[in-house]
Amino acid sequence: MAENLTLLGAGLTVFGALLTLGSHLLLENTPLTALGIGTVILGLTFILTPAHPVPRETVQAFVKSSCENVEAILEATGAFMKAFYLPSSERVYAYVPLSPGQSITFEEIAGTAGSLLVRRGGDLGILIVPPGSVLVNSLAQEGAGGLSSSVEAILTEASEAAESVKTVEANSMIIVEINRPRLDVEYSRFRTVLGSLPSSMAAQAAAAALMKPVQIFSEENQGKRILLYLRVLEWTDTPSTSQR
Repeated sequence: MAENLTLLGAGLTVFGALLTLGSHLLLENTPLTALGIGTVILGLTFILTPAHPVPRETVQAFVKSSCENVEAILEATGAFMKAFYLPSSERVYAYVPLSPGQSITFEEIAGTAGSLLVRRGGDLGILIVPPGSVLVNSLAQEGAGGLSSSVEAILTEASEAAESVKTVEANSMIIVEINRPRLDVEYSRFRTVLGSLPSSMAAQAAAAALMKPVQIFSEENQGKRILLYLRVLEWTDTPSTSQR
């Protein structure tokens, strides 16, 4: 768990640095720049913290704090389209289109990793690190296994965001039943773009396990469970063609 804390700190530091540079140089947004600097400081604090067991509540609190940062970015950019989860060897990113009818491929988008703003011709979007990405990467490095075990590990063990999970693959769709979710946020734009927090983390785990782009097709909140439908895409697909 101490290693997870260090990875969480590294993730926050990278996210804060990208947020600071993007907000200052591209968006010229002072509050977001200040938020980015604060996130960098928080991440460095984690990295320098002596190794010790981290309570579940602490991990969940910082995941929620990361959601607040993402909500601020989505609000500042006016994002409202559904995100695409793109895996890489280091972490899972979420690409959020800011313009319709995009022809840029997911492979081309992945090549811009490290940049907050993605622009090619008339295509415009943002590439962010979603909450839970560091935990997903940590499990991938530890060899969490296949799709079902990866989704279960991130939701029931690493974050304890749900009591139990069932995953079924059906062609290019993945159906995930998330039972008794314990962790979520009420940020409206976050939920519109990235889905509920448990669904977002499940999508990240699926993308990392399959090493393919994944999008939340739909999710149904049924009280004590969430029925999640994920769509598996190809790297040659585009945000426009994947909507068909």
